[in-house]
Amino acid sequence: MGFKNQYGQVSLYTENNVVIAHFTGYITSALLHAFKIELCEKIKSLKNRPWAYISDSFDVLAATPEAEKEMINISRLMAANNCLISAFVLTSAIAINQMKRILKCAKRNVNFSECLFTDLDSAKQFISHNLKSKQVN
Repeated sequence: MGFKNQYGQVSLYTENNVVIAHFTGYITSALLHAFKIELCEKIKSLKNRPWAYISDSFDVLAATPEAEKEMINISRLMAANNCLISAFVLTSAIAINQMKRILKCAKRNVNFSECLFTDLDSAKQFISHNLKSKQVN
């Protein structure tokens, strides 16, 4: 899956039971609309099994205010559909602060500093280790 507009782009793929989204540029409502449709399809294909999410957003600058509101709804949707753990690859100070706010508003009880990374491989290692331990509990 991929969606691109003049402000940014997103692609979405799965590796086993990990959904990985690769965002670049600015995150807009239009970008998130396409993302949410595809995410819902990925969730259905997981057939209620526990899963994890990685936002590979190394090249994201920021989200628009409208997109930030939609990200709160998407975060709640993910939690309601068996997403056990998330990781975020972010480098923009604005995007990092927005994600902290989004998780707080979505009432996701996470230690954000533990799931924040500057590269995809580290995020994958974190997810792999923590998803296994959460499935055991």
